[in-house]
Amino acid sequence: MARRKKKGNPIIVGLIFLGGSIGALWKNEHRFDYYKAARATKQAQTIDQLASGSLFSFTGAMDQNLTMDGHYVQSFKGFLEVTRLAEIYAWNRDEDDDGVTWSKEWMSSLQNNSRNQGLNKRLKSGKIRPEKYQVANLTISSAEIQFVDKKEEISPSKLKLSEKGASEELDTRDQYFYLSKREGDQLGDERLSYRALPIPETATYFGKLGEGIAVAHQVEKKSGIISSIIEDKGILHHLVAGERKAALESIKAHIARLKMIVRGIGLLVASIGGGLFFSSLTRFLIFIPVVGPVINRISYWIGMLIGFALGFITMALGFLSRQPILLVFFIFVLAAGLYFLWKNAAQKRDRIQRHLTKTLGHSPSQKELEELEFIKLWQLIAEDGQITPSEQRGLNKWTNRHRWSSAKIVKLTERAQKELPTTTPRDNLESLIRFSLADGHIDGAEMKGLEHAARKNGIRSQELTTMIFQIQKI
Repeated sequence: MARRKKKGNPIIVGLIFLGGSIGALWKNEHRFDYYKAARATKQAQTIDQLASGSLFSFTGAMDQNLTMDGHYVQSFKGFLEVTRLAEIYAWNRDEDDDGVTWSKEWMSSLQNNSRNQGLNKRLKSGKIRPEKYQVANLTISSAEIQFVDKKEEISPSKLKLSEKGASEELDTRDQYFYLSKREGDQLGDERLSYRALPIPETATYFGKLGEGIAVAHQVEKKSGIISSIIEDKGILHHLVAGERKAALESIKAHIARLKMIVRGIGLLVASIGGGLFFSSLTRFLIFIPVVGPVINRISYWIGMLIGFALGFITMALGFLSRQPILLVFFIFVLAAGLYFLWKNAAQKRDRIQRHLTKTLGHSPSQKELEELEFIKLWQLIAEDGQITPSEQRGLNKWTNRHRWSSAKIVKLTERAQKELPTTTPRDNLESLIRFSLADGHIDGAEMKGLEHAARKNGIRSQELTTMIFQIQKI
């Protein structure tokens, strides 16, 4: 029986996912722009006149007969780079809240679990490159070389096994070299597949000239796990198919595609991380009757929305911070929008205050408005002749906000009782709305009082909202 592995803490896993994805999204927007760096290089017609340390681009023909040792196969001819993927068919153990799930899969590394005991992975993955490349009379170091063109699969039928490959007793199955270890379930069997970048007839190099050979130019210092994951190396040392113009277009498309991939994966991981973190935090709510189970069921999706929002905001801010013109425009629009809202609120406040001055016969102070608001609220709540204990507690909270003394509360309550209005509840509610809007806005406590007063007098929430908007316009 498999020993149950201790599960990771969902809160910690969620934080790692969320923090890592936000870091990746931010770094992705600030990644080294090798297209911009390549475009800034000067095109060299000859190599002899270039000084050591020069940044340049150079276009020329390439040798189609370049040959590299293949390790498991005899050789590769006509390729810039070959990637060898070695996989093993083994047990994959996956554990979640529902328990442990086992499945047999092809994987690039052998998972350490109880069912894979005794299995051994013999074949190795790798990347095959020559020591140097030649573009016309320019020699290019293959160390840290960067490619943007697409690779293609190499069929095993086009390759011949080397002595090493033959000693492993590899045979051909579909698009793989296959290593069979047992019959039946294929457990422990291995396979090799190859992808390669063909040598173009004409290529353009972008980079730096060292001592007689083109070498990698470290434009920006990049380090850390996140930079490695998103393939942000900060290097200009690119060999691309085609003339300079076509090569630049390929580089431009490559960095745009890479950015979009990281954005998509980053937002997905941020959403999952937010879901794991938020749902773990709210699990204790399951013990709250009725409400708890409902919140618990949707907390993961709420967390995913929060994670997605954080990721998107990070991505947007990162993008804007690299676009000075757009950033200035965004700040201008934001400032203009805030000014418009402030100006609009000031105009509405002035209209309300003029109306109150006309109605009351004088311009009321903020203190008087607070008192009138309490009196009107009390009258609306007491419209049916009684104030329930819960309503009284609500009124007490309202008065506590203003830190009124008990004597003042008693005095205002007596005034409210003596000055019972003769108008309809709807007219009284409109007066309360005006008192609330006199300072330019309605805060949460005021809105709660308005909603309760409206409900008690048979006015629906939608009608209340309409009344507020209409009073603001008058």
